[in-house]
Amino acid sequence: MSDRIGSVCYGDEVIRYEVVERPSRRTLGIEVHPGGRVLVLAPSGCDDATIDEKLRLRAGWISRQLETFSRYERHSAPRQYLSGESHRYLGRQYRLRVKANDPHARQEQVKLTRGEMWVVGPGDLPPSKVKALLRRWYLERAREVFDTVLTDVFDTFKRLGHERPRIVVREMRSRWGSLSPGGQMTLNSRLVQAPRPCVEYVIVHELCHLMHKNHSAEFFALLGLVLPDWQARKQRLEQALL
Repeated sequence: MSDRIGSVCYGDEVIRYEVVERPSRRTLGIEVHPGGRVLVLAPSGCDDATIDEKLRLRAGWISRQLETFSRYERHSAPRQYLSGESHRYLGRQYRLRVKANDPHARQEQVKLTRGEMWVVGPGDLPPSKVKALLRRWYLERAREVFDTVLTDVFDTFKRLGHERPRIVVREMRSRWGSLSPGGQMTLNSRLVQAPRPCVEYVIVHELCHLMHKNHSAEFFALLGLVLPDWQARKQRLEQALL
C-alpha cells in the first residue's frame, strides 16, 4: 500500500508517483510499471524534499519509460493463440500454425520450421492448451539461451574473482532482470523473444551489479568497458518488443 502520493512536472507532462517506505532500504529506488504507475521505494522516514529532488533528476528517464509502455500497450493486441498469429523468438517473427489431431504426433510439442512456429498434438488443441504449450516452450528455451549467453560473457567477471550467478527465469511485467545479494540472477522469460545482442546486454548489465550495486557512474563506466555499444542494444531491446 502506498504511504503517500506526489507529482513532479517534466516540461508540460505531470508525472504522478506513489511512495512506499521499506525499512530494509538504504537508498531511493524508482520503478515504472505498465499502465503508467510510478513507484518510489524509499527508506523509512525519507523526507518529501529528498524524494522530490530524486524525481526531478530522474524525470526524463521516467517519461521515456512511460512512453515505452504506452507504445507497447497501443501495439499489443490480445493473443488468441490461433493459426496465423505472429510470435517472436530471438528477434525473429514466426507465424503460428496449430495442427491438432495429427496422426503422426506422439505427443504435444512446439517446433520452429521455415519461419513458422508449429504447435502439434495427437488430440484437440484449444487456444488455452496452445497458450500453455507456448508458455512452457518459451520458458524452456529461455533457460537454455540465457545459460549459453551467461557462459559466453562471464569470462571478464570470472577473471575479477566473481562466482557465476545462478539463473532463475520468471515471467515479469516491469523488469528485464535483477541480481540478488546472494548472487541469483532473475531474468524475464519474455526476454528470449528479443535478439541475442539484447539478451547479452541485460545479462552483462546484471553482472556489473556484482561489483556496483547501484547505477552509479562507476557502474556505467564498467558497463561501457565490457559492452561499449550497450546503449544501442538497450534501445534495440525497447524497440524489438513493441
